Amino acid sequence: MKKLLLPLFIISVLAGDIQAQFDYGFDFTKAGSAGLQFLKIGVGAREAAMGEAFTSLSDDVNSVFWNVAGIGFVTRPSATFSHSNWLVESNHDAFAVAIPIRSFVVGVSAISFRIQEFNETTVLAPNGTDNMIGAGDYLVGLAVARRYTDKLTIGLQLKYAQEVLDNRSFGNLLFDIGTIYHTGFRDLKLAFTLQHFGSDITLADQQFRMPLLFRVGASDNIFKTRLNRLTASAELVHPTDANEWICVGLEYELFNMFALRGGYRANGSEHNLTTGFGLQLPDVGRFGTTFDYAYVTYGEIFGATHRFTLRLVM
Repeated sequence: MKKLLLPLFIISVLAGDIQAQFDYGFDFTKAGSAGLQFLKIGVGAREAAMGEAFTSLSDDVNSVFWNVAGIGFVTRPSATFSHSNWLVESNHDAFAVAIPIRSFVVGVSAISFRIQEFNETTVLAPNGTDNMIGAGDYLVGLAVARRYTDKLTIGLQLKYAQEVLDNRSFGNLLFDIGTIYHTGFRDLKLAFTLQHFGSDITLADQQFRMPLLFRVGASDNIFKTRLNRLTASAELVHPTDANEWICVGLEYELFNMFALRGGYRANGSEHNLTTGFGLQLPDVGRFGTTFDYAYVTYGEIFGATHRFTLRLVM
């Protein structure tokens, strides 16, 4: 337990600094003040199972969705696909590819969020007009990262997000920036990322800001041997359109093949406890395959979500 105190202490100190530096002029709840909310849905079963406390642990192709600096650790071409049975019978899918090019790693990603079509209703046709309405959100991204030293990695990402509602749509350019720093003390890593930075958008004469997220995280191995490993992580998330929350996560890995995960999100109104597992499947030729699953509950009203991720390394 004492080994968990250092990451948690660092998070608590940084939380006070962030709250002091960023004042957006709100003395009341900021919920609903930002658009493109689908960007805040966590991508990846491993990350979700650990309570989304993953900024400092990002080290593979899926890092483009958490901390873009993490793709700087990719040494072989990799691809990942994630699927989530999201709330109210909606679906959330994501895909990413990362390729090392000389001293850099380049990543390409895409997200699709879709809801079921629904029957249009009007004042004169409250039971429906038989005109089916479709809606969804989409994103494409281009990322690049580099390991500048054996301790410091930095990444940048340019993204285009679009939201569609029937015959109306709007889009916006967004930016991510992230860093990961190996302290050299034990396996302690510190990380910072800024996600979804972009200009405000206007829809139907209503102006919306972007769902900007500041993430500050720390992680360390509680113990690590040839046979097993236990990793703990903690993270502060500061959104511009909601109250801050803190995430903590644990991952126990056995024989470099099987992993059990759990997490907790404090001060979060959506969910608290999370769990899941991961499997490193036998290699087929040059291809390595990893399968991850996460179970995240959202209470009695919305029920649970199931998330699946498949990662391929060539």
